[in-house]
Amino acid sequence: MSTDDAHTLLNFQTKLNAPQQMVSDVEHKIVNAYGVAFGMGNLTVAKRQTFVIGKDGRILFTYFDWSPLTNVNKTYEWLKAHPQN
Repeated sequence: MSTDDAHTLLNFQTKLNAPQQMVSDVEHKIVNAYGVAFGMGNLTVAKRQTFVIGKDGRILFTYFDWSPLTNVNKTYEWLKAHPQN
């Protein structure tokens, strides 16, 4: 989730060859709902927080780190320890 527009996200994804899909939330509706909006001067950005959401819609795990790689690694470790059916 990002507060950047879709064009900016596509350029970012291409530049980094990032495998994950990114979602644009320029109106900040989702980042506010999940409590990850972060003010930086006149800008609102989304904190780099990961959520694992179960089939029933409940949040099963959340992890925050500014490092995307740390988020991925910690979430992967959690998923290995808590396999989902």
